[in-house]
Amino acid sequence: MTTASEQVLAITISGILTADDIEQYRTALKEKLARHERIGLWVDFSELADVSAEALFAGVKADLELFGRLDRFTRYALVSDKQWPQALIDFLQPLFPARPMQLFPSAQRAMALQWAAEATKPPTSVPPAVRFLPTTADDVLAFEINDVTAAPEMPDVTAKFNSFLVKHDRVRLLNRIRHFAGIDPKIFMQSGLVSMKLAALQKVGRYAIGGALTWMAEIIETMNPAFTDIDMRVCPADQEAAAWRWIGPQPTGTNKSRGAR
Repeated sequence: MTTASEQVLAITISGILTADDIEQYRTALKEKLARHERIGLWVDFSELADVSAEALFAGVKADLELFGRLDRFTRYALVSDKQWPQALIDFLQPLFPARPMQLFPSAQRAMALQWAAEATKPPTSVPPAVRFLPTTADDVLAFEINDVTAAPEMPDVTAKFNSFLVKHDRVRLLNRIRHFAGIDPKIFMQSGLVSMKLAALQKVGRYAIGGALTWMAEIIETMNPAFTDIDMRVCPADQEAAAWRWIGPQPTGTNKSRGAR
């Protein structure tokens, strides 16, 4: 561990990372979170040489624990002169935009510590990001996403999906993305989410996504051939009408304010 602000968990990794090192990190994380509601994370990988096999398995467990606590971290500062940490940030940042992540070269260690320690305001209460849209067809479920999808709203969303799926042998979905601002990591730890997705894979015939960001569209188009029973289509935001026509029914009523149910 490295001397840093009390609000920052600072970790220096050098030589070969071992399972004992992972256990020290888990202990330090637990102690830090017991003293502070929100902290920054600073990890220096610049002198990492290798990772032992035991550390790989221990690291997976530690990552799962960290994943369930991501909402308590304010910033993630990584220090390294290598390129792979930036690739990791590029992958994770679009999913969790409310958690700033930045890579610093080894010559800027002190700057990275200062950046990680900068306080950010706790998240404020916001309306639900997922809103269901009425349609003219009973076997079509339409919904929109606007802002950060939070863990507290997901039990209701999952219940809505399950209730819809149990009524039909074959269904169609339309996802209208107004503004995707990330996903609360605690969602992935909730029970019922995996079973809902498995049920959907067996029943969804068509799935239209309107307004998807470029990186989303690339992932969806890459995955589409793997799901031979589901026909997925991505439409730009300005072609929402085409998505509705492809799915079948038209939306009913007028657009309501964000968070309306």
